[in-house]
Amino acid sequence: MDWRLLDYAKEAEDTASGLHVFLDEIPQFRKDITGDIAELFAISNALHVLNEALELSRYGRYSGRILRDLEVCLPSLGHTLDAVRDMFNKSKKGRHTAPGAFPGTPPYAVIWEDVLADLKGQGISLPVRLELFRTYLQGMYDALKGEEDEEELHQIRVRLSKLLKKQEPIESYFNRLSVHGHGYARTPKPSSPKIPRPKIHTLPTYPAPGYAYHHSTPPQPTLPHRAPIAPTWGGIGDIPFVPPPVPEIPQSPTYSSASSHAYSNHSTDSGEAVAHWAMKIFDGRHSSTPFRTLGDPTMCLGRDEPRVIELLDGDGFEKVLELPFEATNVWVRLYWRSEDHRARILFLTMDPTGRRMRYCFPLTGLKLLRTESCLQLCRVNKRDGQLDLWARLRFTLYERMVLFYCTAVAMKRQDENGIADGLEDFFNPGEKLEFSGEITDTRYLHAFRILRDVDSGCVRFEATARRGPLKTIPIWTAFVSQYVGHRGWMKRVGNATIQFGELHPYVFCEGYKLPKGPTGRYQLTFTTPEGKLVWFAGSVRVADSHTDARNFRDRFTRIKV
Repeated sequence: MDWRLLDYAKEAEDTASGLHVFLDEIPQFRKDITGDIAELFAISNALHVLNEALELSRYGRYSGRILRDLEVCLPSLGHTLDAVRDMFNKSKKGRHTAPGAFPGTPPYAVIWEDVLADLKGQGISLPVRLELFRTYLQGMYDALKGEEDEEELHQIRVRLSKLLKKQEPIESYFNRLSVHGHGYARTPKPSSPKIPRPKIHTLPTYPAPGYAYHHSTPPQPTLPHRAPIAPTWGGIGDIPFVPPPVPEIPQSPTYSSASSHAYSNHSTDSGEAVAHWAMKIFDGRHSSTPFRTLGDPTMCLGRDEPRVIELLDGDGFEKVLELPFEATNVWVRLYWRSEDHRARILFLTMDPTGRRMRYCFPLTGLKLLRTESCLQLCRVNKRDGQLDLWARLRFTLYERMVLFYCTAVAMKRQDENGIADGLEDFFNPGEKLEFSGEITDTRYLHAFRILRDVDSGCVRFEATARRGPLKTIPIWTAFVSQYVGHRGWMKRVGNATIQFGELHPYVFCEGYKLPKGPTGRYQLTFTTPEGKLVWFAGSVRVADSHTDARNFRDRFTRIKV
C-alpha cells in the first residue's frame, strides 16, 4: 500500500508553520509551542528519511516488517495534525466575534488550552504523542537496517494503537481507504519535462549540470483519513488556502535530540528524481534563525493577470517552487520551462474584497536586492531607465530568505534568454565575511566563504565560481550555526582537506554533488597556491592550501554567534 509518506511530511511542516502565529499571540506558552514545532519538523524529516530508505533496493527484504507499524502510526498522526489545524480554523472564525486584546481578536490562549485538553483527554498529550510519532518513525528506519530496538517499538505501538482507537474506530478508517476525491486539498506535483533538457552553457568554474530525463511520479490522491476542509485557488495548479496567518515554515531554533535526524548527511544530492533541482531545496532540514528586525510587509505592485496560470501551463511552464508569505494571504511560485530553461515568478494574493490577484514576471527582468529581512524585486522603468519596485518579500527566518534568493538567482542565470546589464543581484548587505579561500572538487575551482548574518547571527558556508560573470551565483550553501565552537565536528584528513561529521548542503544547479571521502562524509579541499592573496576575516593575507585548511578550522571555532 502506498502511504505517501512525503504528503504526511508536508502536512507536518504546514502544521508547524501554522503554530508559528501562536508564538506571538500567546507568549506565555512559547516554550511549549516551540517544542511542538521542533517535533513536527523532526517528524517531517523522519518521514523523508524513511521514504528515501524504502526506495533503496538493499532494504527491500526488510520493508515488509514496518507495514503494520505504518498502519498504526500514520492514521493517528493524521488525526493529530487535523486536531491541531482545527485551531487555525477557530482562530479565523473568531476574528469577528471573539473577545481579545482588541475587538475581533481571537482568544488564542483559550483555543490553545482547549485543544490541548481535548488531545490529553484521548489519553496522550500533544507533546508526548509528537515525541512518540517521531521516535516510532525513526525506529522504523532503524528496523530497515536491522538495528531497531524491538522492545521500545513494541511499547510505542501499543500506546499508539490505543490512541488510534480513541481518535477513530480503525474499522471506519480502513472502510474509507478506497474512497477517492476526499481529503485535504493539495497542490499537484509538476509533471515531468516533455523533452530532455538542453545543456546550459556555463563557465569552466561553474559546475556543468548533468541533465537527464526523469519520469516524475504523477500527482498522488489525497490522504485517506481526511474530510474535505480546505477551499482552493481557482485555475490550473490550484493551491490550498491554509488558514493560519504565518509567513513561513519555522524549524527548531536550537539543535536538540528531539530533531537529531534533521541535521544528517541525507542531502539534496540524494538522487531523488524530480523535474527540476529547485523542487528539492525547501526540504525543512535546515536550522531556524529568526530575524531580530523585520522589514516592511510583503507586497506586489505588478499588473493583475487573471489567466496567467492557464497561460503558463499552455506555454509549457512547470511549477517547481511554492512558498507562503504574510498570513498565507500571499503565495509566491517559481515556474520553469524545460526546453529553454525560461523562469517566471508568480505572485498570488487577494485584494481587500477577497478577489484573487495574480502577478507574473520573467526572473531575467528583475533585480533581487536584500534590505534587512526583505528581498526587493525591481524592474527597469522603460521611461527613465531607473529601477522600480515590482514586489517585496518579507521573511522571518534567515535560512528561508537565503534559500529563496539563491534559488531565484540561479534559475535566473540558467535561463537561456540571458539578462540585461544593470540587473545583477546583490545579497551581501548585513552579512559579515568570516573566512574566504579557494577549494577544489578535482574538476572545478570554487571560491569558498564563511558568512555570518549580523542581524540573525546565523552562520553559513557558501561556494561560488572562482571567476567569470557567474562568480556571484551560489553553487551551494549550508547552514552551520549549530556547529560553531565544536571542534569535533570537523577534522583534517589530509594536509589541505577538512572532513565534516554532519553537513546538509543545498545545491543550486542540476547534477552537481559535493565531494565525499571514503567514509561517505563531505569534504572540502583547499587549493590556494602559496603566495596567493586571499581575504581572511576582512583582512588581506598570504596563504597556501595547508594553512587555509588549518586557519579555516581555527577561525570557525572562534566565530561569535
